[in-house]
Amino acid sequence: MEEGWFQWSSKPGSLILYAVFLVSAAAVSEANIGEFDEHWRQRKLIADAAAEATYKHDPFEETNRLNSAVHRHIG
Repeated sequence: MEEGWFQWSSKPGSLILYAVFLVSAAAVSEANIGEFDEHWRQRKLIADAAAEATYKHDPFEETNRLNSAVHRHIG
């Protein structure tokens, strides 16, 4: 095995040290989700309005429109 600066077998406590570091870093960090709630609520309202505006209520009409466009393109 190649000698390097880091070996698990030579430092058995290092795994625990890294685990403690990762857990403490996750606990200390803040996501600030509360700040972005209003932003995402507004984006959802805009997306819902756009989806409602583009929704076609008659699927047969849309299917016929697609079929005629395909026939025009092919033929």
